[in-house]
Amino acid sequence: MSVSDLADEYFNRSYRTVAGTPLEGLRVCYAVFSRETGRLCGVADVLDLVRRRGGPGVIVRGKSDGDTFNPGEVVLTLEGPFGQLVTLETEYLGMLSISGAASEMAALVEAAGETQVIDMAARHYPPELQPRIALAAAVGGAAGTSTPAGYAEVHARFGMGGGKIRIGQGTSREFKLYGTIPHALNAVYGGSSVDSAAAYHERHPRIPLVLLIDFEGTERDVISAAVQRFHMDLYGVRLDVPANRIHQGGHAKPVRALEMRILSSVADRAAAMKALERYGFGPGVTIESVFAVRDLLDSLNAKHTKIVVSSGFDLDKVRAFRACRAPMDFIGTGSWVRFTAFTSDIVRIWEGGEWKTRCKAGRLEELRESPDLPVLLST
Repeated sequence: MSVSDLADEYFNRSYRTVAGTPLEGLRVCYAVFSRETGRLCGVADVLDLVRRRGGPGVIVRGKSDGDTFNPGEVVLTLEGPFGQLVTLETEYLGMLSISGAASEMAALVEAAGETQVIDMAARHYPPELQPRIALAAAVGGAAGTSTPAGYAEVHARFGMGGGKIRIGQGTSREFKLYGTIPHALNAVYGGSSVDSAAAYHERHPRIPLVLLIDFEGTERDVISAAVQRFHMDLYGVRLDVPANRIHQGGHAKPVRALEMRILSSVADRAAAMKALERYGFGPGVTIESVFAVRDLLDSLNAKHTKIVVSSGFDLDKVRAFRACRAPMDFIGTGSWVRFTAFTSDIVRIWEGGEWKTRCKAGRLEELRESPDLPVLLST
């Protein structure tokens, strides 16, 4: 092993301190854990790091991508010569930090129920993070992602062919590359959402046509024109109303009739009332707007047309819309990525022919290590 530009400098200096001494080869065991609950992501990257730079004689035991973990639970152990492991810690902890995103996506997917969730976070983060964010989305259960780079990374890591992926011991499922029509295309087609969609559909006839309906600020008129023009080809419409405008036909204040309709069909009236208070009416993509679009589509004999919602759909908003049983089919969201801090400490050293406990005071009281962690890698 050697020093690394990606390692915290105190690890590099530690390596230089032991280099050439018997302590460089002293076998140690690191334990990796978090103080949060979550879903693990990044383990495959850690294993690749160890393969490339860990040297011979390293054993990695632990959980796999997609497994859940609890606070203080040891998710990985790394055994090997101190000099070969000491400068890897910074990188492998950073790789595991994306578990926070996988955990958040898992919570979103659970909250969304039968509504599929699409990862659209790419534009909010540096481009080099796109593949890792897409991996976290897949581990969390997302239906797909928005960039070819992210899509390719997910299928390279988890792909089974035929557009399907499998993570760990889970069942195989589809993971798609999604892309609806952006406002930019509407702008260059004279500001017409329908003309833009027609051109898009002509060039991409095999891609389900999803019309973006809020560009002109006349959502109901756009939907009516689109149904008339595209008929059965209109796979879906996307609501992305900005936070400073009320959708066409919408209301700034609660409408009692719609509230009663919603509350009469929900399982948790208290949760639905709270959701309506925050997201029911007014500007942006609201619960009212989703019901209004569904009602209009049905009245135009377009019951087959799906509804895609986007704009600010974090966990709280998803839960609120589901509490009111808003009739949406897909959620596109970029408001979901977060990171989890992991810690790694030496907990044992090999001395006198046996493992002996060796770690800072109080650490062992924090940790719960299973004696049955499977071997993931042995170099």
